[in-house]
Amino acid sequence: MDIKGKKVLVTGAGAGIGRAVAVMFADRGADTVVVVDINAANLASTAEAVRAAGGKAITMNADLSKPEEVIAMFEDADRATGGLDIVHNNAGIMTGEPDFPDTVMEKMIAVIQINLIAMMVGTRIAIEQMRRRGAPGVIINTSSIAAFSTMPADPAYSASKHGILAFSQSCKPLHEAYNIRVMAICPGVVDTAIVPKDAEWLAPVLKALKILHPDDIARAVMDIVADDTLAGEQVTVSNAPAD
Repeated sequence: MDIKGKKVLVTGAGAGIGRAVAVMFADRGADTVVVVDINAANLASTAEAVRAAGGKAITMNADLSKPEEVIAMFEDADRATGGLDIVHNNAGIMTGEPDFPDTVMEKMIAVIQINLIAMMVGTRIAIEQMRRRGAPGVIINTSSIAAFSTMPADPAYSASKHGILAFSQSCKPLHEAYNIRVMAICPGVVDTAIVPKDAEWLAPVLKALKILHPDDIARAVMDIVADDTLAGEQVTVSNAPAD
């Protein structure tokens, strides 16, 4: 799909990967970028960056732990843009300290609600909207290399990323049926606010690898959109070994 002139929605767009993706879509010629986040100040900053890159920005403040807000946000975005062409379900959190099994219960539940359930609901609504218009579409869901391994310190995060990968792969038939491509992107360790850089369990990983920049993931997202052969698969963006 050619990004030029397209209408795009990115969740978790207030910072990190989401902001990098939103700005890069604008830089690559997207007409409108709907940026979604719970942090209004961060949203305003991202919207300014999108406009500086040449795109129109629409900000939507939403708590993605609440499915009803996810549904309302997609409905508002559909009306505001006249129909989305590209969706990046990117919002995600980790449980943080203390590590499992002493994890705060509410944080563990929130990880599943935001990382997995919001992605499922968002994908479902986006498919419905694209199918109703008879338009081709691309939906990209942010998984992680954590989907391929275990995380004893944060099993809820690992489980959510496994779920995102399986859900996205299960959507492969939609490409042939409706020309809607659903993909998972699996980044390695990225320099974002959710990465617990001071965590003892992560220290060996950070020492052994070069941390990815959000722009590295944004470029991979652009490549997924551009390659019409990709559907129901995953693209992994791995860390290089440290020097």
